[in-house]
Amino acid sequence: MGLDIVKELSFNHGRVSFSLDTLEMAPCLPDIIESRIRLFYIDEDGLMETGFSDFAGLVDMKSKSCLWLHLSGSFNDDFWRKLKESFDLADEQIKYLRSPHRRSFCDDYANGIFWTMPRPVISEDFEAIETINFFLGQKILITRQFSQDNAFSLIIHYLMGKEKMLAAYGADRLAAELIEDIINCYTEVLKIGGMKLESIQNKIIRRPGKEELLLINRGQQIIWIFLNTVWPIESVILSLSRSKNPVVTAEGKQELSYRREEAASIVRLFETYRSMSYNLMDVYVSGLSLRTNETTTVLTIIATLFLPPTLIAGIYGMNFTIPEVHFVGGYYLCLGFMIAVSGSLLFWFKKKGFIDI
Repeated sequence: MGLDIVKELSFNHGRVSFSLDTLEMAPCLPDIIESRIRLFYIDEDGLMETGFSDFAGLVDMKSKSCLWLHLSGSFNDDFWRKLKESFDLADEQIKYLRSPHRRSFCDDYANGIFWTMPRPVISEDFEAIETINFFLGQKILITRQFSQDNAFSLIIHYLMGKEKMLAAYGADRLAAELIEDIINCYTEVLKIGGMKLESIQNKIIRRPGKEELLLINRGQQIIWIFLNTVWPIESVILSLSRSKNPVVTAEGKQELSYRREEAASIVRLFETYRSMSYNLMDVYVSGLSLRTNETTTVLTIIATLFLPPTLIAGIYGMNFTIPEVHFVGGYYLCLGFMIAVSGSLLFWFKKKGFIDI
């Protein structure tokens, strides 16, 4: 296991957001956030939520087929000590649960499995990635997030709606459902990202400029960052599905194998979007060349239209005796001739399709 995993990061690294100045991900959480604990269990009626008062109340709950403890915000040392004692966790497991991590990984223990996954948070003006830590034990699932966003609100509502259909679920199958929710978040990222790439392309086609070049660079960097976060998820799911730990049942392994296929498809889609972002640079260069050609064409036509009048004015402006100079109305005749020649050229350009007016 690498040193980058073992090293404990500060709490504010639990969520990182994309910086427009550095084009990198930077910590965006305060040092302390109010703690929140949600306790769920599964019985014959399905997934149910109950209030959490203290760890002493969990003793009676351990008879349930599955307990799910979802932690969010920051907690003091006393809380982590009680959590360790209640579920017989090792110091290393507590350290992994309480801290954010640089990348996804999975670690197998005699009493359970720990893993961590980044979950994307995206809106029109805000891109961020939040670390979600998991510990799967016998009949117990502990999840840990760092903000107060309540990451699994949608999947909780969905699972509660299944009611008795969820009665046979163990902690491993519940964990598989939460993993699917994280994968679905990446799907939403791809939907929004695709719309943004299309918007950038339309801007480039209309009028390529410095702003569009910055948007391309930003899009490429964001896609690369999200691709780097989703790559290890497939490896983590593969490790879970192949684990010999008894906390993962045969049904759980089957569910995890489905999640692995979904994660693999997400990786392929990100690769496709990455290629699309690089193709935007070709579109930008082509659009810039087309814009330059149009400008050059307009300037050339303007110069060509003024060449005949310039020639005529040059001839009759010579310091020689020219018969037409003494002709009554010669000025108007010469001016009309200039207009006629330039107008004829303009009509010819239009007929040949050199200009579109």
